Amino acid sequence: MLAGVAYVAAWIVGLAIWPSNVAITDSSREVVNVYGAHQGVGVAQFLLVEGVAAIALAFVVVAVARAADHAGAAAPSRLILAAGLTACLVSLVEAVLGVVLLTSLASPAHVHGAGEVFDAINRLDGVKMLLLATVITTAVLARHVLRLPRWLSATGVLASVALVVSGVGYLTLDGALASAAFLSLPLLLVWVSGTGVGAVGRRAAA
Repeated sequence: MLAGVAYVAAWIVGLAIWPSNVAITDSSREVVNVYGAHQGVGVAQFLLVEGVAAIALAFVVVAVARAADHAGAAAPSRLILAAGLTACLVSLVEAVLGVVLLTSLASPAHVHGAGEVFDAINRLDGVKMLLLATVITTAVLARHVLRLPRWLSATGVLASVALVVSGVGYLTLDGALASAAFLSLPLLLVWVSGTGVGAVGRRAAA
């Protein structure tokens, strides 16, 4: 399924064009200084990792939900669809806020506003991570009807745990907990690509 590949590609390209970003614990002035000096790549990164990735993820979520529904798991299907599409919507909101932050607030005259928007984006990121943990946990619990391979289910368990930790960190702006994103992101990318291309893709082709 191409959506799984597109999701991973959006993240890889987005991180590659600007691997050094702003930490959630940075001050408002530091946020303005960094974003003000990297407006172009900052906008591109937000559009890729929060915009394009969200659209690609929506297709994966719908495919997983449909696969569960067709297998007779109606309740997991509804939860996956609701939590997954909400996460995609949150991500799109982050993309819009990120573009506003980079294009309108990344200047010394808007330090306070930039800090508030930056914090809002991070808190929304925490909400998104918890929603994605819900999606993955639900899929893992329904692994038999979804016919997920054992390695993908194991990856899902690890991803869910890491996403909960990093999600709480971003939601509370706790730098120590948020650092779990260094683990949760690669696990998420593996799970989404493995589910979209492997499990769900094979089911759709069957």
